[in-house]
Amino acid sequence: MKRTLSGLIVGALFTTSLHASFQSGADKIINQVDPAMNIGVEVVDLTSGTTIYRRNQARSFIPASNMKLFSDAAALMVLGPDYRFKNQLSAGIGTLQNGVLNGTLYLHLPGDPSFSRERLASLLASLKTWHIDRIVGNVVIDSSHANVNPYPPGWMVQDLVYSYGAPLAPVVIDANRMIVTVNPGDKPGAPAIVEVEGDKGGIVINNQVTTKDKASRCGVDFSMNKQNQLTVRGCVGVGQWAVQQKMAIQNPLIYAQGLIKQQLNQLNIVHEGNVTLGRAPAGSLLLATDTSKPIAQLMADTLKPSDNLYADSLFLHAAAKLQGTPVNWADAQSIIKKFLQQQTGIPLQNAILTDGSGLSRHDLLTPNQTVSLLKFLYERFPLSYEYIAALPISGRDGTLQRRFKRPDQQDLVRAKTGTMTGVISLSGYLYTANAHTLAFAIYINRLPGTKPSVSGRYRYVVDALCTYFLQQKPSNNSWAKVFSKHPRIKYQQNPTQTELQRSRQAKWRRLETVVKQALRGQAVTILYRGNELVLKDNQSDANRVMNALQGLRKKYPFAVALASKNKPGLTGKPLVMWIDEAPLTAQRVWTIREATS
Repeated sequence: MKRTLSGLIVGALFTTSLHASFQSGADKIINQVDPAMNIGVEVVDLTSGTTIYRRNQARSFIPASNMKLFSDAAALMVLGPDYRFKNQLSAGIGTLQNGVLNGTLYLHLPGDPSFSRERLASLLASLKTWHIDRIVGNVVIDSSHANVNPYPPGWMVQDLVYSYGAPLAPVVIDANRMIVTVNPGDKPGAPAIVEVEGDKGGIVINNQVTTKDKASRCGVDFSMNKQNQLTVRGCVGVGQWAVQQKMAIQNPLIYAQGLIKQQLNQLNIVHEGNVTLGRAPAGSLLLATDTSKPIAQLMADTLKPSDNLYADSLFLHAAAKLQGTPVNWADAQSIIKKFLQQQTGIPLQNAILTDGSGLSRHDLLTPNQTVSLLKFLYERFPLSYEYIAALPISGRDGTLQRRFKRPDQQDLVRAKTGTMTGVISLSGYLYTANAHTLAFAIYINRLPGTKPSVSGRYRYVVDALCTYFLQQKPSNNSWAKVFSKHPRIKYQQNPTQTELQRSRQAKWRRLETVVKQALRGQAVTILYRGNELVLKDNQSDANRVMNALQGLRKKYPFAVALASKNKPGLTGKPLVMWIDEAPLTAQRVWTIREATS
C-alpha cells in the first residue's frame, strides 16, 4: 500500500512538473507576440483526464463560427443522425378533376437548408403523375421560417450582400444564394455578358459592365436591392477569365415565386393564380414528398465549409422540435441553452447563443464551456463518431484543408475554425505525438487600439499553439487517468459536396483556359457557365471550331451539342450531337458538356 501511495505521489509530482512545462511553452508563444493579447485557451487531455493548459479560460469571447459546435451538437442530440427534412406538395381534398386543380396547391418547406431548385423541380414534376396540367388557384408556400426575422440580431450590414450572409427567411431555396458570372464581350466596347446560374427566379439583371482591350485597371462591383434587382458595374478585359461572385439573394420570397412560376411553365402546367406565403390546412391531400440527406451528412456540409445558413437552419429546427412549434431567434436561444445545460451539465448562464452560425457579434462563449462540450461529446455522447467525423480535418478537407498540412500534422487536428474582423478561433480535437487525444479551445478577440502588427499575427498564434501541443507527449502517470473507449476517428473517404463542387469548378476553369487558347483569333464568343462552356460561332466554316475541339478532347473528356439552322458537314466526327434549331441569328451555338464515362 505504501509503495502504491508513493507511486501515486511520484506520478502526481511528475505530471504537475510536466504540465508546468506545457504552461510555460504555450505562454511563450503568446507572450512573444503580445503579453496583453485578449486570448482565452483551455486544453484538456482526454486520455489522462487532466487539464494541461489554461489561460483566461473563464473569460467570455465572441466565438465566430465556433458557435456551430454548440448548434450542431444540439441538432444531433435533438434530431438524431438519421433525421431527414421532408419537403412536400399537397392539395385540398376533392379539388382535382380532369387534370385541373381547382383550388390551392401547397408547398410545405420545414426549413431544409439544402432544398434546391432541382429538388423543387422534381417535386413540381410529380404533378404530372397526377395528370395535372392546369392549376386554377394560388400556390401557397407553407414555410416554417415565414415569421422569422431574416437576420439574427448582431449581424453586420456589410456581411449581408455576400453568400455567407444570406437571409434565412421567409423561405430557403438554393441556400438563398447564387453565383453571378461576368464573361467579357467578343470585342472591346461590347457589353460584357452577365448571367446567373440556373433559372433566374425573378432576378432582374442591370448590366453596366463593358469590355475593354486590357484587363488592367478593370474591376467589377456587384449589388442587389430588396426587389432582387442585380446591378453589375465595371469593366473586364476582352481576353480575361470570367469573373464570378457568390451573392446572397436579398428577397428569398421573390426568388421562390419566380422559380415556381418558371418551373410550372417549363412543365407546360398552366397556372392561373399567385404564389404567396401562407399556412396549409390540416388534412390536405399529399401529392409528393422530397427528403433531404440525413442530419449526419448535413452536419458535415455545415461544419466542414462553415456554412452559416445551414447552421442557423439546424439551430432553429432543433429548437422548434423541442418547442413543438416554429420559433424565433430569441425563443431558440433560451430553448437550446436550457436543453444543452440539461443534457451536458455545462453551466451556460453567461453564454449568449444569439444564432447557430456565430455570425452575430452578440454571441459569447468561454473556452471552458467549449472544451466542456467537446469533452462531453467525446466521453459520454453515443454519437461522438458522427459529430467528430463532421469536423474539418487538418490538411485534408473543409476550412482546415490548407492548414496543418505537414506529414506530422495532417489528419491529426479535427476542429472548427472561426474568423471575423478582429476575431479568430479554433476549437476541437487534436492527437499528440504519443497518441493522446486533447480537447482544446482557442479564442482571440482584438481589443480597441491593438496594432495591426499584432492582430495580423493572431492566426500564427493559433496555429503555433496547435503545432506545439501536437508535438507534446503528455504523461500517462496521472491518478485521474481515464482510458478512452474511442479509437482515433478515421477521416471520411467520400468527398463532401463542397469538395466535389470545387473539383468540378477547377476542371471547367482549366477547360475554359485551353478552349480560349485554342480558339484565339477566331470569331467565336466563349461563355463560361460553371458546368459547361457555350461557344457562339460567327464563322462560315464549322470545321474550324470542330477541329480545335477535337484536338482538346484527347486530354479533356467532354461532349458537344451543336445547335444550328442547317446540319453542318462534319463527317467522321461522332463527337457532335446536332440539334435542329433555327436561332434568331446566323450563329452556331456549341455547348460543351461533361461526357459520360
